[in-house]
Amino acid sequence: MATIQSLGIGSGLLTSELLEQLVEAERAPVTARLDRDQEITEARLSAFGEVSSVLGEFNTAVKQLNNISAFNASQANSSNESVLTATASSVAADGNYSINVQQLAQQHTVASQAYAATTETVGLGTLTFRFGTTTFDEFDNYQSFAVNPETQSRSITINSSNNTLAGVRDAVNKANFGVQATIVDDGTGFRLLFTTEEGGANNSMELTATGSASFEAFNYNLASQEMLQTQAAQDAQFTVNGLAITRSDNLVGGVIPGVTLNLKGVSSGPATLSISKDPSDLMDKVQGVVDSYNALKTVTDVLTAFDPDAGDNGQGSVLTGDRGIRTVMNQLNSTLRSFTLGSTYGSLAEVGVTTNQFNNYMMEFDRSAFEEAFQADPEAITALFATTGIPSDESVSFVSASSATQPGSYSLEITRMAEVGRYQGIAVAALDAGNIEITDANNSFNIFLNNVEVSIDLTEGTYATADLLAEELQRQINSNAELINSANSVTVTYNSDESRFEMTSNRYGSESVIRIIEADAETSATLGLVKEGQGPYQGRELSGLSTADGQSSSNFITPLLVDSDTQYSLSVNGISTGLLALPGDAGTPVTYNTPDELTAALKSQIDAALAGDSISVNVDYVYNSDDSTARLVFSTANAGDEIIFSDINLASATRLGLFEGHGEPVTSIRGTDVQGLINGIEAQGSGQVLVASTGENPATAGYYLNAAHGDLSTSTAADKFRLRVDGVLSGSITLGVLANTDSNAVAETLQTAINNDPALIAAGKLVAVTYDAEVGGFKVTSGSRGDNSSVTISSLEGNAAAVFGFATGNGANGQAGAAASGTADAASGLRVRITDGEVGSRGTIDYFRGVASRLTALVDSMLGSEGVLTGRRDSLNAELERIAEKRQELEERLAATERRLQSSFLANDIIISNFNNTVSFLESQLPMLEAMMTPNRKK
Repeated sequence: MATIQSLGIGSGLLTSELLEQLVEAERAPVTARLDRDQEITEARLSAFGEVSSVLGEFNTAVKQLNNISAFNASQANSSNESVLTATASSVAADGNYSINVQQLAQQHTVASQAYAATTETVGLGTLTFRFGTTTFDEFDNYQSFAVNPETQSRSITINSSNNTLAGVRDAVNKANFGVQATIVDDGTGFRLLFTTEEGGANNSMELTATGSASFEAFNYNLASQEMLQTQAAQDAQFTVNGLAITRSDNLVGGVIPGVTLNLKGVSSGPATLSISKDPSDLMDKVQGVVDSYNALKTVTDVLTAFDPDAGDNGQGSVLTGDRGIRTVMNQLNSTLRSFTLGSTYGSLAEVGVTTNQFNNYMMEFDRSAFEEAFQADPEAITALFATTGIPSDESVSFVSASSATQPGSYSLEITRMAEVGRYQGIAVAALDAGNIEITDANNSFNIFLNNVEVSIDLTEGTYATADLLAEELQRQINSNAELINSANSVTVTYNSDESRFEMTSNRYGSESVIRIIEADAETSATLGLVKEGQGPYQGRELSGLSTADGQSSSNFITPLLVDSDTQYSLSVNGISTGLLALPGDAGTPVTYNTPDELTAALKSQIDAALAGDSISVNVDYVYNSDDSTARLVFSTANAGDEIIFSDINLASATRLGLFEGHGEPVTSIRGTDVQGLINGIEAQGSGQVLVASTGENPATAGYYLNAAHGDLSTSTAADKFRLRVDGVLSGSITLGVLANTDSNAVAETLQTAINNDPALIAAGKLVAVTYDAEVGGFKVTSGSRGDNSSVTISSLEGNAAAVFGFATGNGANGQAGAAASGTADAASGLRVRITDGEVGSRGTIDYFRGVASRLTALVDSMLGSEGVLTGRRDSLNAELERIAEKRQELEERLAATERRLQSSFLANDIIISNFNNTVSFLESQLPMLEAMMTPNRKK
């Protein structure tokens, strides 16, 4: 019987080979298609990478023309470069100048004694640097030192952490205040050298070392010159066309307009400086743009080419017909051929940059045509290529513009100039006498400067004049590390007319503020530096207190009749007089004919009431000639005392100008932001910078306005309110008894009281309060604008609601601020800085967005994360990922097929094996069956 055969064991065939052939037969066509797709995709991806690279090179070339400095193309040639060289900007006029250099400027250098090692200890103390002019006699003997008021002195503290020679060097260099410290070995030992960074005779150093005896080795001043002067400070002296000129630096600008001189040596005779226009470097940059564009066009032409003669139907390139490349080149060409309006030259073709249609539309550059155009109008060339703003006012400078700013000419009107924050101390008569002693009892205070609070300690000692103490105040404040790191500083001066110290912040705008946060009684008494609530009490200015000539000894214009109804209480640092009544004898009116009589009576009465507490109060008469009014001023010998009036009745308010609460002078005067209009629309100010509105409807400020006020004469100290400005809650505010109940005057009083609130000052919040005649109430407007701008009344006490017409919330007629809205104005985002001048019309700003600027923005967008090239590359990378996924899917599908075939073969092998076993059994049984079926032949 024949054996049944199949694949596998039963068949004797190699199942693995057959399986591989079957699987490979299914894999081959799919893999070939995926390989082809991957090859094409990778080629396209590589092509786009090549385009991006060449486009980036084009962008780099273009960016060199987007900087105004590239157009400062005048050249300066010196006949003797060992004497001087020079650079010239585009505004420099052609001309020849004869220059003779008699002396170069020098920095001041002093050297210490020799030390055995850089690690040798030098003592402990404070090293103070002052800068100014040092005078010597004919024998080079130190004679005097005069401070340069335009420089700031600095103090360096040397303690156990830095009291080595190297430690002093590092401490001075780290402070970075205009002195370079170095250590040199002169053969006798290591010497510490101090050299000023600025040259000039008025920038020499004076060093005062206070502390341990060994530390005094760093003295260099009139009293002690332990250090050795190795190079004297001196000015540069030279002549230009015979005119004698002195400068503190060898790099001199402003002598010749648009030219910076670099003095290098003393001349034996005049050197000639020639200024002429030379745009050669600029033309090289333009040529670079042309070349890089042509390289880009060559690459894209090759990658998108189509050969109609290749093959039966023509042959395309890897990016033939690609929409992304077509978009890139169309947008670039459109920008290159665009027009710039408002300037002498409107297109690149007008200055020699053209396209040659007979050379595959490649760009060409005519250098002679460009040079001719540049010589005719260099500013127009600048406007054609770069982004620039040209103000007509020399005190206005272009800062920047946004992508929304459109080229054009925009009017500028300033309604308020920016101001810096100021602090005016309290007058202290003893300061005029000098010899002011500073000890550990009066040398410290906390100052709040432009939102940074620091603690200041003055150097103890006796200061011969208040001016020297002002310098010490400035030095210690400006030496504070936290203020240095935050770039905040002050200028401190002594006002001898007012016998007080005055401070000025280095910053402009509403964030600029100087306040004294903490000062003990001795410090305030000595320096007149007080925090809010301290200092003399100033009454209201009243016309009824005036004299004909303003003298306190002269008669009042109208004699002042006072009776026992004129009541008040006064407290000094919480110690109260109790309720007093002028003139004191109940029911007995007294007529005061002169201010001296009135102030003497008040002083006598107050001193008598406080005699047991050893407190003496001065009462002074102050006349204001501007409006012929006068006020009473109450003070003590200590400027830091807190003087408060209470229990003020109507008689004392109207006759004496008294009111409830503190009447301290305004010491902290916050800075202001510039305000104005750009293109006729209100702009937003920040410091000295004015920014054009971002919408047709500019951002608005939130304001509070409720209802008509009541009887203002009934106001008392119990009438209080709290308000929120831009979400910041104020403290409790009261106006007390109002002496002047004119609505506009009360609005001004409200504004002062709110803006002097410590919580609002700390948060940098301001309001403007005006009387709204239509509503009859007070309008409180936030100093900010936009969605977060708001003013609301938080709480009311006493009769504040009835007296001022207030209600909690933003008032029946108030509203929150709003962001800019509507179509953006053409000038939107234009930023200009106003540094000087007056309010009113300030001319125009001509804004140009040149070809280079537009190209840079365009190419940046193309290469950016949302750009067309990035999008195409992302798409191709995604396609590669899909191909990889399809390969994985194919492998998984073929693996499943192989497993299925293997299972099938195994099952067939088992069946065949069983069949063969059956065959074998039958074959073994057949002989026996045959024997059984055959008869026994022997029988």
